[in-house]
Amino acid sequence: MPARTPRETATIDRLDRQILHGLTLAPRVPFARLAAVLDVSEQTVARRYQRMRSHGLVRVFGVADRSLLPGTSSWMLRIACRPGTAATTAAALARRTDTSWVAVGAGGAELTCQALVDENSSEGLLAHLPRAANVLSLSTHQVLHRFVGRGEADWITGDDKLGTDQRRELLADESPAPVSPAGIELTPEDRPLLVALAHDGRASYAALAEATGWTQRKAALRLSTLTESGLLRFDLDTSVNALGFRAVAHLWFTISPTDLATVGARLADHTPLAWAAAVTGAASLVAIALCPDAPALYRYLTTDIAAIAEVHTCEAVPVFTRVKQAVSLVENGILRGPVV
Repeated sequence: MPARTPRETATIDRLDRQILHGLTLAPRVPFARLAAVLDVSEQTVARRYQRMRSHGLVRVFGVADRSLLPGTSSWMLRIACRPGTAATTAAALARRTDTSWVAVGAGGAELTCQALVDENSSEGLLAHLPRAANVLSLSTHQVLHRFVGRGEADWITGDDKLGTDQRRELLADESPAPVSPAGIELTPEDRPLLVALAHDGRASYAALAEATGWTQRKAALRLSTLTESGLLRFDLDTSVNALGFRAVAHLWFTISPTDLATVGARLADHTPLAWAAAVTGAASLVAIALCPDAPALYRYLTTDIAAIAEVHTCEAVPVFTRVKQAVSLVENGILRGPVV
């Protein structure tokens, strides 16, 4: 039986989008608090979230933020493949734990992905890819500074987005004082905890205790310690197709270094952008745009982007197939199991 598509599994309405926005701001917030903010019942929020999750439209996950570890950096990769090999290469990249946001674009011949690179290792992905038989060329771009991404869900617009008072109520007691990561590190003992949270970032302490063999108190304390140190973060994978975005594109900008910070700050106010960062290479800034359709992408490029005089060039590369989100594999536009 062919895999279901988002259109066949569920319809996302205004309340669903509000729930998603709330979970983006506070992924582990109790449903009771989110329900009070939205003025609906706790059962309604729980039921709608479970429906979206079971249909592969959303996954709340916890993941170790390895970019904070010494000697580790984040990179954007553009990979030109031999004809007919892009899908196979993308699938292989998606199964790696050091990759995310794997996509096929540019007529099916180019791949893009983000990768975590251990700068102290000579056997990582950047060393392997140039020797791969399917790879014709490789362009690597280290991520230097992020302008857009993580936490605000700017792709949720208008009345679907929580208001200022709702955000304040939702986030009450949700932001404990950060703990210095000095002396705190991930250990092999944390592996079962991370696996469980990759599958379900909202897993209860009882479920985490069962997965790790710890007591509930130990599971709660360890989760709190890793989260407050920044070594563990929570986020959402969502089906962009189900949310109504049919035109997704990587935008590669060339901008003078003197204007890079200014342009990045302006892009941070652009609703269509899900992510944007300064990078190394010929293109000094890259962004991911989510639009309802091709005409909407055209309007965005010819109005909002065109209004930024400091942008010298903008190469728009459409995403034809998303193979992996942050942690979740994607099949026919819906989320499958995480790679852990």
